[in-house]
Amino acid sequence: MENLECTVGKDGLNFQCNLCDSDVVHSMAEILLRGLATASVDSTTGDIFKSPSSVAVGMKSELAEYLIQRSMTLVREAVDGGEDHSEQLIKASTMPTEFLSDLIDGFVASKRNLLSHVSGFLSSETRLNKIKDFIQKLEMENFWAPDVREATAGTILKSIDMKCIIHCPERFDTQDKLAEHRNLCRFRIVNCKNDGCLASFSANHIEKHDSVCPFKVLPCEQLCEQHVMRCEMDRHCASVCPMKLINCPFYQVGCESAFPQCVLDKHCSERLQIHLMYILELTTRHDAFVNDMNQRLHLLEKAQSLNELSGALDNRTLTLTAKEQEAKIKKLEQDLKVQETKLKKLESEFKSGKEQCKTANVTLEKLADAARAR
Repeated sequence: MENLECTVGKDGLNFQCNLCDSDVVHSMAEILLRGLATASVDSTTGDIFKSPSSVAVGMKSELAEYLIQRSMTLVREAVDGGEDHSEQLIKASTMPTEFLSDLIDGFVASKRNLLSHVSGFLSSETRLNKIKDFIQKLEMENFWAPDVREATAGTILKSIDMKCIIHCPERFDTQDKLAEHRNLCRFRIVNCKNDGCLASFSANHIEKHDSVCPFKVLPCEQLCEQHVMRCEMDRHCASVCPMKLINCPFYQVGCESAFPQCVLDKHCSERLQIHLMYILELTTRHDAFVNDMNQRLHLLEKAQSLNELSGALDNRTLTLTAKEQEAKIKKLEQDLKVQETKLKKLESEFKSGKEQCKTANVTLEKLADAARAR
């Protein structure tokens, strides 16, 4: 992309710069690789005799030729006053990656076989996974080298950027003047000057990169005197920065001040008496709390003793009641035995009286018989 180009011009300016925006060229090169993978997968879907790898070589040549020819045709027709491609050309200069994607979509559509159209394969997750896997394979095998893709992207970009927004159109009559210009061209490749950063980009992106470069050394965001790399700023501000806000060490006892940690000693010295008052108040509250807890503990212990005594009295009462009932039961049992003895005695006396009655009756009968006999 940086080779000196010599072209024959009517005005004698035969040496053209043609440097391009490296970020745009890199993005277009990535789109080219994805376009190749997509076309190779879609053209061989369901074909048992072909695979994406088997058609990739021919597909790469077709794709590059198609894109270059198609972009040149659009420009030529616009210049010659043929078909109106004004919207496409505006898009080409302002959104070249989107323009390239549109061209590639047209190429891919022309390569899809019948099965791809009718099977719903185009919207399937399987297709996307196959394209992703094939892109990785192409990258691993360096099938279409990045520099070659970028050269192709640069050729397309130069042909479609009619407004010269993303490439340099300057021409010179000598090679020395061209070389001198390229040392100053806004699209020349420069390296980041921040220590540790290996990024390279077109010179027109210096400010853009510098605004996000993680190795850029910046003044501390908390306004301490140190300068810190952007990637270390958060850690610096959260830990070692002298201006980091901290709470007073006596925060737990009542001092709610917050201040930069570099003035900690000054704060503690100036507010010594106030901190002592906080500690005294805390000690007083603590003592009152301890006394209150001791009183509550004493009351709980007393209540527990009363409960235990009440329980003991209840147990004694139950024992006495049980013994009284046992005594009554024993007395009843003794009375029952006495009554049983009396009953047996009465039964015996009754039997004896009955025998006596029988004897008396016999005697009376005998006396009666004797009286009648006289």
